[in-house]
Amino acid sequence: MISASLVACSGTDEAPKGQVIARVNGQEITLSELNSELIANNLGKRADDKAVTKTMIERLIARKLLVETARDTGLDKTSEYVLSRQRTEENELAGLAQRQMMSQVKPPTREEAEKFIKENPGTFNNRKLMVLEQIRFLQPANANDVKLIEKATSLDQVADLLKQNAIRFERVPTVLDTTSISRQLADRIDGLPPGEVFVISNGQMVLANVIREKQPAAIPDEARIQYASQLIQQQRFAKGIETQVSQLKKKATITYQQGYDPKAK
Repeated sequence: MISASLVACSGTDEAPKGQVIARVNGQEITLSELNSELIANNLGKRADDKAVTKTMIERLIARKLLVETARDTGLDKTSEYVLSRQRTEENELAGLAQRQMMSQVKPPTREEAEKFIKENPGTFNNRKLMVLEQIRFLQPANANDVKLIEKATSLDQVADLLKQNAIRFERVPTVLDTTSISRQLADRIDGLPPGEVFVISNGQMVLANVIREKQPAAIPDEARIQYASQLIQQQRFAKGIETQVSQLKKKATITYQQGYDPKAK
């Protein structure tokens, strides 16, 4: 049914086939484009869910139609778009440079990990498993829809708001291991009043949660080594980025308008 409607719009009688999974006014949506979108949204195992795949295809179709409308009305010539495109391109290139640097950071030895554990006992002795009730849904096109649910005082209210805005969601129990997130975020979540809703964006997924139960859980010895190694690697990477940026600044010619120099009082 989707293919038939798109063929009518595209002006061709040939139904999409092979690598082409849909057409929008003559523009092809390929399987590679869909897979790239699924990876970019960090969906994990949910990327294999047919319902999620179909939702993502509809999002791609909607995006292409909105892009077409924007170009027809000249929005692609505005300074707002030019600056936004520049920002996106720069972030992508900067990210590639950072990932290249990350690949050059040497992994810590077991001895370094063991030393880190001894020097940071609080990080490894406060692990908790939190049983959550969770509502999850794809990031809606309208960011205001997410802001609405941030004011909800219960998951039932979240569900009602999503239904009112015709946003598909699923409500499931899940377990959060505090070692899977930053220590700061884990402490913030742990300090929430009982029953309070907290919202986390994970890639293109939005997760609304309520804690139902907390259980202290010791980290097995081997898992401690792995966790310590990850933390050391992250610290080394952050320090490496800071050092390289500092060196690049020294070699660069940077001038500021009066009042914008960060060193000025």
